[in-house]
Amino acid sequence: MKKYSLYLLAISVGICLLLGEVGFGKKHENFNEMLEAKNLMIKLSREIYSEKVNRAINIDKKLDILESGLIGEEFTGITTTLGDLDSKRLSTNPEFAAYFVKELKNKGLKKDDVVYVNMSSSFPGLNLSLISALDTLGLRGVIINSIGSSMYGANNEEFIFLEMTNFLKSKDMIKNSVELYTLGGDADEGLNFDEDIKGQLVERLKNIDIPKLDFKNLNDNIEKRIAYYGKYPDPKYFINIGGNLVSSKLEKYYESLEVPTLTMLNIKQIALANGISNAKNSKQLYENSQNLIFYFGIIFIFYIYIFTSIELNSCFNVKKVLLYIEKHTQGDK
Repeated sequence: MKKYSLYLLAISVGICLLLGEVGFGKKHENFNEMLEAKNLMIKLSREIYSEKVNRAINIDKKLDILESGLIGEEFTGITTTLGDLDSKRLSTNPEFAAYFVKELKNKGLKKDDVVYVNMSSSFPGLNLSLISALDTLGLRGVIINSIGSSMYGANNEEFIFLEMTNFLKSKDMIKNSVELYTLGGDADEGLNFDEDIKGQLVERLKNIDIPKLDFKNLNDNIEKRIAYYGKYPDPKYFINIGGNLVSSKLEKYYESLEVPTLTMLNIKQIALANGISNAKNSKQLYENSQNLIFYFGIIFIFYIYIFTSIELNSCFNVKKVLLYIEKHTQGDK
């Protein structure tokens, strides 16, 4: 009997594995908006790629293997820190636009709700994915951007992320865009930038109708950011993409106000948890995955029931045999 019980257990495990492979998830209730945001992100990425080509900006296809237009160079005059190339490639996946929609809707955000955004230029793919999600859902993103970028981010000196969003907005392709900026890098003033390039950049940015945040020190920097965000009250979310000088302090501040926060730094972990990769589309991301523990529980209970029944029947059969022997041997005493 135990042998059959083991067979049953093996079959049960097989069924569980099959359930896990096939899945019982149904489309996420925001599937259409998730797909819309993803498609918008694809369009934005293609437009940036084309504009880089138009501006004769070199796109190293050995680095940007997906030809996203959102992978920068290894080192430039505005490169701030080291960067992981695999994470940068992964971050250009337009599935992240769908991920942001899912996150925003899961927090209950509705049209016209306010989202505070602090983003460096290290992950231009994630930045554009978030903008795609905000636009798709009709949310008001208050976006502050720091120009400096780690390796392989938006560190092309001729076309920084601020200029990318300004270009896309001029073509009416996005609604939310950067509205306040800092230089980023050391002291958030680009102290580690190449001085000649920094000077050229500052002059060029005077032609863009986006104000630069001026501050005296770190505390003044944070206070002025908070004051700017405060022009748009009742935030429903604070989102940080990349790491700059003030990101963690801002996150802690808004957490203290019980504003939900999201930090996009451990990109590989976030991608893995949501089934996002550069190899295939993410079925997991677009589903309301039902908890397979439920199915495991049913099978486990079923298994225990069958196993117990077999064991009990075995016991009853043994008892019957013993009673039969006892009854028919009483006369021999």
